[in-house]
Amino acid sequence: MITIEQFVGWSSLLAAAATVVGMVTLLVFFSRGNPWGTWNDIASVVLMLATIPVALLVAAIEAEQFPVYAWIVAGVGILGMVLAAGFQTALVLRIRTYEQLLGRTLASGAIVGLWYVGIGVLGLPRGLPTPLPELAIAAGIGFIAVGYGFAAGNQYHPASKVGGAVLFVASTALLTMLGLQLLSGEFAIPTWTA
Repeated sequence: MITIEQFVGWSSLLAAAATVVGMVTLLVFFSRGNPWGTWNDIASVVLMLATIPVALLVAAIEAEQFPVYAWIVAGVGILGMVLAAGFQTALVLRIRTYEQLLGRTLASGAIVGLWYVGIGVLGLPRGLPTPLPELAIAAGIGFIAVGYGFAAGNQYHPASKVGGAVLFVASTALLTMLGLQLLSGEFAIPTWTA
């Protein structure tokens, strides 16, 4: 039987892989166009849905020190993830256009960015092993910067470029490290939550 740690570990690694696929397809899309945009949207849906179990596990861990705040942060993050997955699904299914959903997609990404910053701040005292809190804060700032850059200009805006690079590196590292630590048993849900 698979444990919660194993399930979330694999989910975290899936989210990391979707991040890499999403970045590659996004870069190809900006230079060659579709179908790469559709593949990027699909990768984004997988990323957001695979990150929901991570949000729940991190909340369970951080709730030991911050019982109310950890669940509020998780709720905010999951809301952003569900919204982002929904908007990206609408793009894949051609229910709405990129232009129609850009603002909503950027806003939901910023909400996910706030979640990353929140789990990083709550994880600094003792909740998450180093360097996971620092990576979470960097990923969150990257998410927010990307949203600002696209809103202020486009994908070529400096905030989009720098934020995207920071987001890509920090988020991929965080999700990969967390996934591997959970699968190896190096990191587990505290027994008080059981």
